[in-house]
Amino acid sequence: MPSLYLFNRRTLLAGDDLQLPSLAWGCLSAVQIFPLLAYLLYFSIELLSLRDSSSVWENESVVTLVPQRVGDLERFSDVTANERHHERNLLDVDDYISSMEQRFPDMHSSECAQATAGFTDMTFPFLMLIYFVGMSGFCAVSLRYEQKIFQLSSLGTPTSNIHLRDPLRKFIESKMTLLAGVNLCLLVYASVSTIRFIADFATCFSTMWWITLFVLLATQGLQVLFAFTTLISILRVKPSAALAEVNSSIDLNNAATPDFYQQHTDHVHTHNNAEIAEEIWRGRCEGCCRVLAVSTCFLFGGQSIVSQASEGSGEKFYGDISRALADYFAGFGDMSTGEPGLDVVPSDVALGFVVLRHIQAQRKLLARREALEQMGYGSRRGSSLDLTETNTTTALSMNRRTLLFRWRNNSSCFQNIANEETERSTTRQESNSFVFNTPIASRTNEEYQSFSRVVLSPLNAEDVAVIDEGARFARHQLAIYTWMLYFYMFPVTGTLRLIGRALKEKLPCGNSTAEGYHLNYGSCSPDIDGEDLAGHETIVGDNFLNIHEATMLAHAGLEKTDIAYASFEAGFYETPYCIVIDREWKTVVVSIRGSLTLEDCVVDVLLDPSPLDSLGEQYGFSGNGQYCHGGVLECTQWLHADLTRHKILDKLLLGEHSEYSDYTLRIVGHSLGAGIGVILSLMLRNTFPGLRCICYSPPGGLLTWELATACSDFVNSFVLDSDIVPRLSLNNMESLRDEVLNLIARVRLSKYEIAKRIFWHGLCGEVELGDLDFLIQQNDDMLYPSDCVPDSAFLQQLRRFESMQQNRRSTRGVSREIALYPPGKIVHFVKTGQSKHCMHSFTACLTCGASNSGSVYTPIRKENDDFNEVEISPTLWTDHFPNRVCIEIERVAARFGIDAARATS
Repeated sequence: MPSLYLFNRRTLLAGDDLQLPSLAWGCLSAVQIFPLLAYLLYFSIELLSLRDSSSVWENESVVTLVPQRVGDLERFSDVTANERHHERNLLDVDDYISSMEQRFPDMHSSECAQATAGFTDMTFPFLMLIYFVGMSGFCAVSLRYEQKIFQLSSLGTPTSNIHLRDPLRKFIESKMTLLAGVNLCLLVYASVSTIRFIADFATCFSTMWWITLFVLLATQGLQVLFAFTTLISILRVKPSAALAEVNSSIDLNNAATPDFYQQHTDHVHTHNNAEIAEEIWRGRCEGCCRVLAVSTCFLFGGQSIVSQASEGSGEKFYGDISRALADYFAGFGDMSTGEPGLDVVPSDVALGFVVLRHIQAQRKLLARREALEQMGYGSRRGSSLDLTETNTTTALSMNRRTLLFRWRNNSSCFQNIANEETERSTTRQESNSFVFNTPIASRTNEEYQSFSRVVLSPLNAEDVAVIDEGARFARHQLAIYTWMLYFYMFPVTGTLRLIGRALKEKLPCGNSTAEGYHLNYGSCSPDIDGEDLAGHETIVGDNFLNIHEATMLAHAGLEKTDIAYASFEAGFYETPYCIVIDREWKTVVVSIRGSLTLEDCVVDVLLDPSPLDSLGEQYGFSGNGQYCHGGVLECTQWLHADLTRHKILDKLLLGEHSEYSDYTLRIVGHSLGAGIGVILSLMLRNTFPGLRCICYSPPGGLLTWELATACSDFVNSFVLDSDIVPRLSLNNMESLRDEVLNLIARVRLSKYEIAKRIFWHGLCGEVELGDLDFLIQQNDDMLYPSDCVPDSAFLQQLRRFESMQQNRRSTRGVSREIALYPPGKIVHFVKTGQSKHCMHSFTACLTCGASNSGSVYTPIRKENDDFNEVEISPTLWTDHFPNRVCIEIERVAARFGIDAARATS
């Protein structure tokens, strides 16, 4: 159901989002009317009954049963029968009062009798009785309202049944005004009465009765507070112009083509709106960063953000992201200004992501099924094809190729890539390769393209060398993250591990190896701090506890003598890094930290590509017409300047008396550090010809195509499954947005029905490894076919939105058309199996599927343009964590027969 309008203002809720709120509100009303009010009414009526019983006792007790005079004997005999009847009544009342004294001792206490003037003053119970009756009626009406709201909100789809919005609006508006007003009056009435009489009647009711009353008043107060705060927040929004837009659109359809002056006015108005939107987003981003910095007590940095705020540097640091966000959400409308736009609410977007995850899982399983069928592992039409770990792994190991899907865009900026892919496929044809097409598309200008890729094999020496190198240096990208990541990995035992390591350092050299496995760097070798490094401080930016150094050593099992230099200073462009000596591999390793602080996040969103022409000319690489991520380039230039300033690499590898002249240079990094490492490698490669760069989870929007592929000779990149960072680019995010919106338009069931189907099948289920036939049927039930989507108001809005996006994109010039890719030769660890052990299933459910416990990954060679779609997965962010990447690479290395065991202590 489309978004809900209350008091002529658009809300963030759709009509079909109210099932759970109405259910919760109805349950609260049911609790109020049945347990709470029933309990309070019972005891209040019992107290009121004491007044009637005492009056009967007093009236009957004055009757004299013994005649006073002889003349009264006849009269006494005439009324004997009536008096006996009254005597029996007295005995019944006495028995009743005695039973009440046993059940309700508080009501028969002397304090209660004194407070009620001998049980004659029952003002407070009468007032409470009126309140309880009123609350019972209010709760009954409220339950009826919630029933109607639940029924209406359960009908329709996210884009249909707009006619249900008006009756639903009437129910909610009357609930927020009339019912909320009645509830407020009852609350004030009960609160005033309680405050007035609580001192007098405190002893007449038990403690449980008073607790129950206060609980009732508290829940009632929360209801009133929620209703009126929601009402105020709605009324603060400017009235929506959506209805006016509909009326004006009718007039425009019948109107003549606007003249040149009108077109010019509309263009200026649109331009002004874009500038206003950019300013709004810039303020939001800057304010969000400042709030996060202060609220976390600068634990994750932010000092530079707060200090730079007063210098007016918002455009410098937040200009790129503000323009990107303004363009990205252009056409969604603005609730604060009442500007109309797409009739979509957050729950619609969430629904689109859930459905997209199932669509992507269907594509993966279709590819895997077709691959196994073409290799003879199943019947093409059979539904019992085994897609589990054992069958898939066996097939891949025998064939060394696997089939995958990716987006193919028909626009000109992607057509060259498709041609290049065809050429690569032609030159690398093998007898056992296979390619087929499965047209599954939800957008007008894009379709899916199948492609085959090589699976790394333990029988191939080159593949083993790649995995060995990745596993060898994976701990280095962990080490530079120091104490934050260390205590994240070992939240309970981290401190004890550091203490144990400190004690071991006091032992003789022969006992100083780290706990468990060790990197074998030759910890007993002479210290490298000699005359070559004289005058340079080895550790820069550590605190007085040397916590950064201690955790860095513990991460990778290093010794102090392995560290040539380490800088932990961090800022907008200042990036922590360390230089380590690996004597076993005869390598000097430069390890660069990825994004960890708020300043790093600001650098990440410096999105506008920077040209590399002058940089390439200066450092001897082909940079003509090439671009890279602007923020990465700024950080690389700082790091290169710092290396040039202290000249440690020159003294270690190039000095006349260098001890390590026969060593090679390796630059490793994770995330942002990987991107910096690639640009730094391009700058240093002429000086150090044997240089190699190992990237873990590199950013997707890093280099243009020519440079990203040209560096494949010395750059290896490793990506774990659904990691979002190698897929992050403006083009990918726009594609994600467009597909989600198109899926919303194709939904044929209500959100309530979709939620029941998905949750019933299992929230923590492995969708990507599930039953393909069931998944296809479920998706067909949820979605209209892409070529049979019924017309709706939302579909018309979506067409206007797409047109607006094209116009906004054209106004940004060439920079928006530059496509950036991850660098080098890429090894993608694809999830191909999941252990069925109960502990792994329990961990998956406990983390809502974000854990990779029991997952099995297969290394596959990928091209740089294969990561052109954001995969929706519970592990979308956790697959980017450096510790997870390191552990999974080491597990794959162990399957390849490589002794890649590392230990942290």
